[in-house]
Amino acid sequence: MEEALKIVAVVAATTVGFTIAGVAGFGGGVVALPVLVWVFGVREAIPILSISQVLSTVSRVWLHRDGLNWPVVRLFALGALPLSVLGSFIFISIDTTVLVRILGVMMLLFVVYTRLPIGRDFNMKLWGFVPLGAGTGFGSAFLGIPGPFAAVFYLAYGLTASSYIGTSALGMGMIQVPKLIIFGTSDLLTVRVLSLGIGLGVIAAVSAYLGRIILRRVPEAVFPKVITAMLLISGVVFLIRG
Repeated sequence: MEEALKIVAVVAATTVGFTIAGVAGFGGGVVALPVLVWVFGVREAIPILSISQVLSTVSRVWLHRDGLNWPVVRLFALGALPLSVLGSFIFISIDTTVLVRILGVMMLLFVVYTRLPIGRDFNMKLWGFVPLGAGTGFGSAFLGIPGPFAAVFYLAYGLTASSYIGTSALGMGMIQVPKLIIFGTSDLLTVRVLSLGIGLGVIAAVSAYLGRIILRRVPEAVFPKVITAMLLISGVVFLIRG
């Protein structure tokens, strides 16, 4: 009975989380990772999530391919790829509990920041995607949940909803590659992990399509409010999870 409950919980969390990611550009890891950690433990949960995120991001990139902003993708990758390698090495040997709580506080501060005049008037510059990529790449490898940190800056650059989701998904997908290489060389990608990751990745890819259907019904003016709500929820989840 307990095993059946765990299977249902994992499938439900993956479906809900990556449907949300299809709408907001992030949220898959926020929802799915705590359940994956409960069922499989953190050492398996992060690699499983990384594999499923690859398939989910491929799906989102394809669905939003017409809005991809390639200059943003290139600069984001320039900062993200080296730091994702560093974060992966650190993940293998360190306890992330304190950092998770710090990240939760950061998410809540971002919500406050975006409500203040200085936050509403902030304009992201193209070169800023290099340090943004660095922080996101490190956070993704170290914590498994990079999306909430980057969302504010993509929108501050002026990307529309569809362009933001496709562009950020491509960046997130690229981050997973060095992570998985490091995990593989550290014997974390077992047959069990690969099978689970691919299985959940298929669910995540389908969920991304569901998210795309929902996104089409969200007015462009309402979209930033959706992101703000997700940031608030992410911050609370991180604090509880920590």
